[in-house]
Amino acid sequence: MSAERWSYDAIADVYATDMGQSMPFDDIGWYRAVCLRECALHPAARGALELGCGTGRILIELLRAGIDATGADRSLPMLRRLRRDAGGHGLEPGLLQTDIAAPGLLGGARASFAIVLMPYSLITYLRDRDVAANAVRTIADLVVAGGCLVLDAFVPQPVTSFADFRQDYRRPHGTGFLERHKRITAHVDGSNRIERRYRILDANDALVEEFATDETIRPYAAEELVRFGAAAGLHWEALAWDYGQRMDAEGARFASVVLRKSA
Repeated sequence: MSAERWSYDAIADVYATDMGQSMPFDDIGWYRAVCLRECALHPAARGALELGCGTGRILIELLRAGIDATGADRSLPMLRRLRRDAGGHGLEPGLLQTDIAAPGLLGGARASFAIVLMPYSLITYLRDRDVAANAVRTIADLVVAGGCLVLDAFVPQPVTSFADFRQDYRRPHGTGFLERHKRITAHVDGSNRIERRYRILDANDALVEEFATDETIRPYAAEELVRFGAAAGLHWEALAWDYGQRMDAEGARFASVVLRKSA
């Protein structure tokens, strides 16, 4: 297993307060319903595989619903936190460390899952379109005949760069608070660099810890996700805007594409 650190290693212990509370829609409920359907359709398969499972915001709820769910993530600190939090529910999830840029590392998991999930805009971390397309082709091999892959991405929006760090939020965290400030640089190639600075404060506003993350993402339109699937031999079956809370793209923040493998 790799010991290399990256942004999500740094935020493992604040993820639930940070990214988890930043999701404004019930994506968990939507994914739970999709997984229950697919597992019922393919009872002989291994159930669900969630790539980029993080600390288990979605995965733990799938397991609590009785879904046979496996999680995979690049970050060991995130996986350790997931195992600890799952244990609080009496759960022992199957976990794998892998990078979605090299999903072949999943090895023995090939062609065995009823459904594979790439939630919360995970694919946007694959900034090179060829790398993203290749990853989808490899991940498609993890799906049983007749099963599906779900790709989820931010709906591309105009982005304006700003040079100063601006506060995103201040939220209760533990017995104190978590603050996040952000700076965005929009690149001419369509990718966006996002720098974040975090401050953990105690109940008296004294600084406990501060750290920073720096990552670059590329938003993909829903049509691009469908093309990635087609190149992997998957056909488009459904498209949900904001996890079914919108009927079309107007005003939507997330697009989730269900791609089906032929039986």
